[in-house]
Amino acid sequence: MNSRRKGAESKIRGIEQEYPVSAKANLNPSLLVNAAIRGLKRRGFSQDVVWDTATEISQEVHESRIASSYGNNGCRIYNDMGHLEISTPSYNNPVDAMAYEKASEIYALVGAREASLALKKEVLVHRNNVANIVLEKGVWKGKRVKTITYATHGNIITLRDACKDWNRVERALIPWVITRIIFTGSGDVVSGEFIGQEGVKFVISPRAMFVTQKSSLSTTVDRGILNTRDQPHAARRYWRLHDIHYEGLRCEYSIFLRDIAQALVICAFEAGFLDDAPEIEDPVRTFKMISMDTQECEWKIKLKTGEVTDAVSILKFYLDAMEKVSTEYGGDEWEERGLKCLSRLLEKFEARRMEDYVDGIDWVTKLALLVNYEPKSASEGISICNQYALLDENLGFYLKPKNDDVKGASLFNPKESLAFAERELSGVDRRSYSERVRHALFKAPEQTREFFKAEMMKRYRAHVRSLSWSTMVLNEAKILLDEPFMLCKGEMASCEDKDMEESLSAAKRLYPEKVIY
Repeated sequence: MNSRRKGAESKIRGIEQEYPVSAKANLNPSLLVNAAIRGLKRRGFSQDVVWDTATEISQEVHESRIASSYGNNGCRIYNDMGHLEISTPSYNNPVDAMAYEKASEIYALVGAREASLALKKEVLVHRNNVANIVLEKGVWKGKRVKTITYATHGNIITLRDACKDWNRVERALIPWVITRIIFTGSGDVVSGEFIGQEGVKFVISPRAMFVTQKSSLSTTVDRGILNTRDQPHAARRYWRLHDIHYEGLRCEYSIFLRDIAQALVICAFEAGFLDDAPEIEDPVRTFKMISMDTQECEWKIKLKTGEVTDAVSILKFYLDAMEKVSTEYGGDEWEERGLKCLSRLLEKFEARRMEDYVDGIDWVTKLALLVNYEPKSASEGISICNQYALLDENLGFYLKPKNDDVKGASLFNPKESLAFAERELSGVDRRSYSERVRHALFKAPEQTREFFKAEMMKRYRAHVRSLSWSTMVLNEAKILLDEPFMLCKGEMASCEDKDMEESLSAAKRLYPEKVIY
């Protein structure tokens, strides 16, 4: 059946992105989001589906009432409390991580454009993690700023046995989540009330500023550095680590590096290589202090031993563990490239040469824009960050490898971002990447269970009664998709020209206990 996978490619992962949808007209956010979802269906990018929340262990009551749409590429699209949420299909390599995140952005943009046509109002969509709302009749009043957060959640399936002792999880992963922001932070401005000053402050990680404790179940209030939600989306021998501190990244290089590093860190965690990770004396305060340190970039950290170190030194501990995993498991080409990139980045960041990563690391790029534009007021600074997060026609650049035009209003430049990735990541080039993004718009990843679900939905939609990440219920049978790599393209290749009965029979032969007539 499934060939044995090792290292990072054995880790199935995906991203949940909340997109704020807005209009200058005073329209209810849910109205805008619903119009966007209807627009995606109208354009043929998605279709309605009954999402089977009964098969998931959920701590959020409202989830059972969410109406879902299923994207052609295997993503889930829904209105989650007034924002457009798109959960990518699950994949197992960093190039798919880049492609499916761009596909998600394109879905969001198409939805916003269709909503504009339907409502006859300009509807905008952004990819950011905070929104600063100026109060008191639209006039900037210093402290009168309200910061609303939007989430980007990362998910990665790991072994339940590794997560039974949550103290062990905290020891291994809290220092990682805190320090990785120096290359995974999206950068943005937040209200100064969080740091005891007026106006706003540019920070490396806007999400870090809303943390109050080491671990939490909730993702909306009293947020923890780690999240304890237990929704495996797979067999009970797995635990899905629900990482609420991913951020809305746009640079391909940073998306690649975050994905491969996270996968290798989880492999190292399972193998016990992180059990002696450095313990930070005050994790919550340290998370915020590193995020706020955008000028001196000292990134100082006090350990429980009393020793004072910095973020780069702790990341080197994790790099050593990643390299050990890759050596023992026999890493693939993407692991090798990712480790080289991270090693090079840490060398440059140790010398505080962050400027070398403009167009590669999001927070560095945004900071460079702020320096270049020299905003005269806090509201101008907010506007610059918002313009970077704006999704617009520039996304068409990814679909047209021979077109160099970048004409949109967004300050994010896809041409420069992709050029940086091409330069730093051997094996990534514009032509092949464009093909990958086009594939990600309409087809699910071929190496995971998403392939089977997407193909069945495409061919036999009228037979589908309900769907979830780990189940598919047809009129004819129920398929338990609780192994992340089951019924991938490699396993189902012989069914390409077969009808539904033959496809189900083939799946039954492969997994007799998981296909129930």
